[in-house]
Amino acid sequence: MEHSSCTQEAAEAANQYFEEEMFGVLRDWMDRHEDRTLFRFDHSADEYLANDALRDLFLTSPHPLRKLLKNPSIESHLERDVTQVYFDEVTGDPLLAPSEQRIYNLARRIDSEDMHIPFRSVQPNKQTEAGDTSDIITYPPGCDVLRYNSGNHFVSRPANINVFDENSQRCLRKGEGNLHVIFKRGYLEDRLHEVKELTANMHRDGVKQPQYFVIYSRHSAQEGHFGVSLVIMDPANADFPQRVMICDTLLKDLPHHPRWWSFFISEYSNVFGDAVAELIEDLSHPLQKVNIHGDEPYRHDWDCPYYAASMADALAELVKSRPELILNGNVSEIHNAMKGAMPDYYQNGEIKDRAMIKLINRAKRWESGRQMIKALVVENRSRSKDLL
Repeated sequence: MEHSSCTQEAAEAANQYFEEEMFGVLRDWMDRHEDRTLFRFDHSADEYLANDALRDLFLTSPHPLRKLLKNPSIESHLERDVTQVYFDEVTGDPLLAPSEQRIYNLARRIDSEDMHIPFRSVQPNKQTEAGDTSDIITYPPGCDVLRYNSGNHFVSRPANINVFDENSQRCLRKGEGNLHVIFKRGYLEDRLHEVKELTANMHRDGVKQPQYFVIYSRHSAQEGHFGVSLVIMDPANADFPQRVMICDTLLKDLPHHPRWWSFFISEYSNVFGDAVAELIEDLSHPLQKVNIHGDEPYRHDWDCPYYAASMADALAELVKSRPELILNGNVSEIHNAMKGAMPDYYQNGEIKDRAMIKLINRAKRWESGRQMIKALVVENRSRSKDLL
């Protein structure tokens, strides 16, 4: 995973060029759509273009983000690689052009959920009417929770559903044969019921070999933390697993159980009965920093979706390359084998330095947004071809 090598001066120059391009795009839009300039009032053209034109474009255009991405200059800037982005040395926030930040904020506030570019926007209640990010000093008194929460910073914003979908598309490609990668919206208990149903169906179809299910999911509506499970099922016995290994992400020392152990136990017991608790083995990897109450929000670690996806990838790889180890090996051997399949977070069998992990996750966060923008661009081009 590449890291940013961009200087602040280079980023500022690129942002200035983008601002000039955006001014031209908005002026052209204003000239062609005077009937849509809702917030112009008695402002001069320059004042309107500087403050409210982009908001009007979002309010009055169908699929405004898609529309903007049809412009090559906008597409190129929003889709730039992480190596072309300057990040603040303290907070880790990317240096974005003002209009670029407005695009992300307005897409989140006005456009659909599908247009919410991961990590690059703030919540609607932290935006100005024009789509700028409000200064913290403008928040009303008594808003400390809003003022200091993790959503203020790029490196600590929780992942949205678009990140889940991105990880899902990559991990699902590994499933084949008797390896089933289950990577769906919803919660672990739902996925375990699905495992039982799939196994019963395979038994009816005459399948006899063990089936391996790698599950990536949130725990529940109340507890949204991501975790990973590997469930081995004998088709002849769909009511009870042959082996269960679970992976949490929080920092801990083996063999102590992770914080979310009780949730895993509860969800498995609800599906397979209380006896399953004796079967569950802990494969957790202590990758995620425990967030400290009162610490600066940009120091918080909300990267469990990436840690969990890495663990799911590793388990899927081992099922394919070393099925005997997964079926019969001891949990310590499997845990160590996973490390070799997780190069983003391990080096020579040891967890990488915390500062390096933070850089890796920062790059992954930027890449998640970039992949979503690239997908929108590809979809735009496909739609254009359909109209020819």
